[in-house]
Amino acid sequence: MRRNAMLFLAVIATAAVLTGCSSSSSSSSPAGGGSASEGGKITIGSDQANDHGTEDVTGKSSFELEADNDDGFYFSPTVLTGSANQKVTLEIANEGTAQHNFSITDQHVSVNIDPGASEEVEVTFPATGTVEFFCSFHRALGMAGELEVM
Repeated sequence: MRRNAMLFLAVIATAAVLTGCSSSSSSSSPAGGGSASEGGKITIGSDQANDHGTEDVTGKSSFELEADNDDGFYFSPTVLTGSANQKVTLEIANEGTAQHNFSITDQHVSVNIDPGASEEVEVTFPATGTVEFFCSFHRALGMAGELEVM
């Protein structure tokens, strides 16, 4: 009986260790590349971005976007959803300690943002699909996002 109890405890302990060591980095994402959950990585274009959520900005003419490096390099939210050809003025607030950049190659947008400062840029959602934005300094570290038409 004691041997069975010891075996049972060993099985439970092993299961607990394996559960604690498993990783759940979900890469499932809805159409367009945005992630259903926050805090992991998502694929945006050819980049692996640090996921800090999705926000619907449909009908808005302005929106505040956070650029930060407090817990990794990221934009928050990472994915902005909106209407086809919608124009939005983004106020990009650099809440980090490093200089950041906001770029959209196809729209000829590239603005540097000093720590503690904010910059405004007007962006346009595509007619269909997605447009990627990124920090030219920290793109390789996961600082990318996208404008997605719903």
